[in-house]
Amino acid sequence: KAMGFGVSQPQGAFNLFCELPAWLDEDEDSFCHHLAYDYQVAVAAGTPFGPGGENHIRISYASSMAQLREAMKRLKAYMATKQPE
Repeated sequence: KAMGFGVSQPQGAFNLFCELPAWLDEDEDSFCHHLAYDYQVAVAAGTPFGPGGENHIRISYASSMAQLREAMKRLKAYMATKQPE
């Protein structure tokens, strides 16, 4: 949430469903692509998960705490390059 994402409370799954910030000048597919290729963090676009998934990403937390911390560090670095002025 501190990075600008809207985050839904998980309902027993191993993932977060996050709405991209309104100020982000990037669609979900572009966001996922750049995060993967530039920061080596894979998240899924939300649209394939149903009608409410547009402009959302899905982040799995079925990993080690060390990997999750590193992924969040990289996500934070990526979002810092996108902050509105």
